[in-house]
Amino acid sequence: MSTGFVMILLFVLSEVGGVLIGEWFFHLFKTAVPPVALSQVVAQSSHFFFLLYGGGVGVVLFLWTLLGMTVSKMQQAMKPKS
Repeated sequence: MSTGFVMILLFVLSEVGGVLIGEWFFHLFKTAVPPVALSQVVAQSSHFFFLLYGGGVGVVLFLWTLLGMTVSKMQQAMKPKS
């Protein structure tokens, strides 16, 4: 597999994981807040912002993985050849 394909796949999987985390947090929010205190506007805007948060988490997951891959390659390059 090419490096570009692997990077795109890693980014997509990180974003999917992040959005799923956002959905999970929104579900926790809905169960914690009583229905009387939750209007339709608040529910929709909070759902949007939880998904936006999940997208940000996906980007951070991608960057951490990319950093780990870079450090691993650097360590392999520094290893003495025998």
